[in-house]
Amino acid sequence: MINLYKKLKEIIRYRELLFRLVLKELKVRYKHPFLGFLWAFIVPLCMILIFMFIFSYILKVPHQGYPFFIFLLSALFPWNYLNLSISTSTMSLLDSGNLIKKVYFPRELIPISIVVVNLVLFIFSLGPMLVFIIPFGIKLSPLIFFLPGVIFMQTIFISGICLIVSSLQVKYRDIKYIVEVLLILWFYLTPIFYPLELIANAPDTVFKIYMLNPLTQLITLYRIIIINNYIKCLPPQVNILELMFFNLAICIITFLSGFIIFKKQEPRFSDLV
Repeated sequence: MINLYKKLKEIIRYRELLFRLVLKELKVRYKHPFLGFLWAFIVPLCMILIFMFIFSYILKVPHQGYPFFIFLLSALFPWNYLNLSISTSTMSLLDSGNLIKKVYFPRELIPISIVVVNLVLFIFSLGPMLVFIIPFGIKLSPLIFFLPGVIFMQTIFISGICLIVSSLQVKYRDIKYIVEVLLILWFYLTPIFYPLELIANAPDTVFKIYMLNPLTQLITLYRIIIINNYIKCLPPQVNILELMFFNLAICIITFLSGFIIFKKQEPRFSDLV
């Protein structure tokens, strides 16, 4: 814990470098397109409009007091945040090999900068979605003020995973492909396109194992916070306070584990990148 405290202080001291890495990544993504950074708003807005048209006017998926496309996007945007962060950060240390060999700085800044970039894009995607809720007569949940807290929990969770996969990829070059497969599996094991109530019909033991998925917990918290009265749709087995504190514990443990694994692998970076 002392080493973690010192490392966090060091990262704060190098915050300007973190800012530059984030800015560089954003510039690389949006430098050449004519509309530039506006695409950070346009892409999620187009997703919202497409999903709204398909699920509200073509398929007309039944819902319980809220449009299905809102139900879907409240999970899909957090998933995209996690998916893009992990898949991009896996190769981040290898792609920054020249920088690592030339100058000292906290190596954690490289994968963390990827997380911050996708955090910025995630926040920009939430804005249009929250705006679209109002015209459909959906009241924002009174719990909306807890949204920054859930975003923070997901951010430290993602940071921990990114620290693990980016550091292991330096030595074990198969990690990239393992991550790709696991992300596909993770997507289907998370209630993004289907409601949690479907799994509640399974045996109690199966449901408890299913709820151990940290992303299932986070997605459920996002929907509780964004969709008013969604809490009434939850299976009776779900206890909100237990869900929140258990997920917080998992997020913290994941981040600490990522830090420990990263520090263990770090001495080999200069030789292997």
